[in-house]
Amino acid sequence: MPPRPERAHLGGRPLPRCTSSTIALANLDAQIAGLAQHYAQSGHTAVGVRLTNALLTRHSITSDACDLRAADRITTELVSHAPADSTAWLTRAHMATTTHRFAESTRALALATHHGAAAEDIAEERADILEACGCGPAALTLRMAHGTTHADPQQMARIACLHVSMGNDQPARDAFGEALGRYAGPSPLPLAAILYNWGHALQHAGQHDRAVKAYLAVLAYFPTHARALRALTE
Repeated sequence: MPPRPERAHLGGRPLPRCTSSTIALANLDAQIAGLAQHYAQSGHTAVGVRLTNALLTRHSITSDACDLRAADRITTELVSHAPADSTAWLTRAHMATTTHRFAESTRALALATHHGAAAEDIAEERADILEACGCGPAALTLRMAHGTTHADPQQMARIACLHVSMGNDQPARDAFGEALGRYAGPSPLPLAAILYNWGHALQHAGQHDRAVKAYLAVLAYFPTHARALRALTE
């Protein structure tokens, strides 16, 4: 019998039904293996970018340091082999932001801009840096000006998290509710990221009971989600 689709609840609200975590992680593992082989053979920037993003997605679930080291190595190779490729520099910037190396990510963004990266992509990465550095209002302004906040659930969820950090409770609830309402993908991977980031924002805003509910919703989709499990013990 195939694994059943997963569904969770948050504050009494039913969340989207998605493919089981077993299938989602198995598919991700297979995707990473295939991309790693393709990248080793071709060295193509586009393949390296996809491989990096897949590794970071798996790391967000497992917290396996091997994935982080591999992504760091690949992005270093990308900008070395294709120094005039804006996508390579954007991916390097994202890697540096993920590991809180903000000076490096800022330099990479400058080079991505120099080589013709789209303004929306630069703004999104710069907003991530501002948010991580505690500059919520500036990050919110940037996302609202350049993001696709009214179309993409993940973008809307990022807006919601910024509102939480700024104490704007009702706008946060509205944006997060809209993000969940718009989520229609079969994979639980983006949804788990949305829920985890929501819990993280609530926790840092001192709303611990609501944060716990968000983390438990993450675990309903991914029972072994390392960061959610760790957050519940803090």
